[in-house]
Amino acid sequence: MAGDDSDPKDHLYEPAQVIELDSELYAAATTEYKRHPVYSSSEWLLESISSILALGLVIAIVIIFWYMDNKPLSAWRGRVSLNATISILTTAWSMALMHGVSTFIGQFKWLHFKNGPRKLADIETFDGASRGVWGSILLLTTVKWNLATIGAFITILRLAFSPFAQQVILIEQRNVTSSADTVTFGYAHNYSRNLLNELTTSGVESIPQDPGMQSAIFQGLYDINTTEPFNCPGTCRWTGSYISLGFKAECKNVTQETLQAATCEGDVDALQKCNMTTPGGVDLATRAYYTDLATAYYMNTSSLLMGLSTLALPDTFPEITRFAIYRSTPDYNFRMHDINITDCSLSITAYEYTGAKADGSNFSFASRREVNFGVKDPWTLGIEAGGVMLAGSMYTNELRSGDIHIPALGTNYVSLAALENFFKSTTIVSEWVEGNFANTNLGVSAALSGDVEIGDRFDKMATAMTDYLRYGPNTQSAHGEVIQSEPFVSIRWGYFVVPIVTEGFAILFAILSIFSNRRSRRVPLWKSSTLAVLACRHEERLALLQTTGKDIETIKNEAEQAEVRLL
Repeated sequence: MAGDDSDPKDHLYEPAQVIELDSELYAAATTEYKRHPVYSSSEWLLESISSILALGLVIAIVIIFWYMDNKPLSAWRGRVSLNATISILTTAWSMALMHGVSTFIGQFKWLHFKNGPRKLADIETFDGASRGVWGSILLLTTVKWNLATIGAFITILRLAFSPFAQQVILIEQRNVTSSADTVTFGYAHNYSRNLLNELTTSGVESIPQDPGMQSAIFQGLYDINTTEPFNCPGTCRWTGSYISLGFKAECKNVTQETLQAATCEGDVDALQKCNMTTPGGVDLATRAYYTDLATAYYMNTSSLLMGLSTLALPDTFPEITRFAIYRSTPDYNFRMHDINITDCSLSITAYEYTGAKADGSNFSFASRREVNFGVKDPWTLGIEAGGVMLAGSMYTNELRSGDIHIPALGTNYVSLAALENFFKSTTIVSEWVEGNFANTNLGVSAALSGDVEIGDRFDKMATAMTDYLRYGPNTQSAHGEVIQSEPFVSIRWGYFVVPIVTEGFAILFAILSIFSNRRSRRVPLWKSSTLAVLACRHEERLALLQTTGKDIETIKNEAEQAEVRLL
C-alpha cells in the first residue's frame, strides 16, 4: 500500500481459536453411566440391607420393651443384662444406619452437581457430612438445603438414639405378693380341752388347770407386753377376714351404790369391819383400826357357771365371771380416803380380724371388732347321753350376720370350769392391808392396787386370754402372703419418640435416595467413593466437571492397576 511505512509484521494475526461450546455441553449432558441390577452390590443392595437391618434392630428393641414392660427384672433371662442388651442393639443400629446414610449423603453430591453449577468445595462438604456430625452441621449451614439435608439431620439425631433408648427403661422397686405356707397367724373357733379321761372320779374342783391360760391372765393384769407368735419371713399381709373365739371384759365404777349398802361392825376409833356387795353381786370386806391398819385393796370374784346343775345355760351366759375390786388410800391415822369400788365382768365372745399385716417383729390388724351375732342368745348347751355336766359343751351354730359369715364356735364345760376355779382361788381373790397387819393373801394385789386403771388392765387381760385361744390347743392357721420388694421394669414410651422419629427419617431418606438416583436421572452411582473424583476433570472455562462415564467398579479396577507417587 503506497505511503505505508508500517512493518508488515505488525499486521500478522494469530489463527482464531474455535470452541464448540454447544457440542461440548451436549456431550457432557448426554454422558451415559453404566448401571447394574438393583440387587447388585454396585447398586443399592448393601445400603438396602443395612437400612432393613437398622429397622429390624429398632423393632427388636420395641419387642424387648413391650415384653419387659411392667415385669420384674428377673423375667429377663438373657446372660447379658437388659441395659447392656439395649446398649448393644442401639450401637449395632447406629452402625447399620450410618452405613446407608453415609452412602446416600455421598451419592447426593453427584446429584447436587448434576442439578446445576455448584461450588467445587461442596464436594468436600458432602464428604464431611457423610463421615460425621461436624460435617453434617457444615452441610446444613453452608449448602442450600436439599435431600441430603435429611441425611445430615439423621446423622445428628442418631447421637440421641442410644441415650433416649436407655432412658426408656426405668427400674423401680415394687412390692410383690406371693402366697406362702410359712406365712401364718393363729385363730380359733373352739376352746376345748379333752380332760374327761382324767375326771372319772374327780369333781369340778379337781379339773386340771391350763397353764397357758393362767400365763395369759397374768400378762394382762400385770401389763406385760408379749410378741404374738406369728410366722412371717419379712413383710407379710393377710387379705382375708377371720373369726376367732375370745373373751371380753367390761368394768364400771360402783363406789356410791356399794358404799350405801355397806354394813359395818365395831367402833370407828377401834377395829371396824365392813361388808358390802356390789351391784354385780360380788361380796367385799374391809377392816380398819384407827392409827394402826386399814384395807387398801380387796378383790373378790363370783362364778356364774360353778354349781351349774340344770341342763340349760344361765340367763347371764356368755358372761362367766364377775370381779369386784375395792381400793382406798389410808392416811397417817389409817382412815380410808379416795375409796374406789369397781365391778368387772368377763364374757365369752368372738372377734372379727381383718387387714392383718406383719413387718419384722411387728404384727397388727387394721381392724379388730366384736362379732355381732345378730340374735339375742346364739349359745346352746349340749349334754351327752347320761346328762353328765362335765361332758357338756357350749356352742353356736353357723350364722350369717349382714355380710359376715360366722362359723360354728364352741367351748366345753371342763375348760371354763378350770378357768373359774383359777379365778376363785387365792391367786386372784386377794387382800392388802396397810399398817400393822400380816398380809398372807397377796394374790395380784401388787398389779391392781394404787392408781392403776382397772378397766384398762381387765381389757388387757381379756385380750391376752383371747390371743392365747388363737394360739392355744385349738388353733388354726391363717395363711397369708409374703410381700417382697423386687425391681420391676417400667417402660416410658415417651422417651422412645426420638429413636422412632430418627428411624422414620432414615427409612424415608433411604427411599428418597434410591428413587432420586434412579437410572433415568443419568447420575453416576459413585456414592461416597474417593476414587470417583479421579474420573472427573474440572473444566474451568466451562464450569463443568467432565466425567468419563465409568461406573464405580471400572474405576476401582483401574485404581488397582495404576501406580502413583506424590511429587
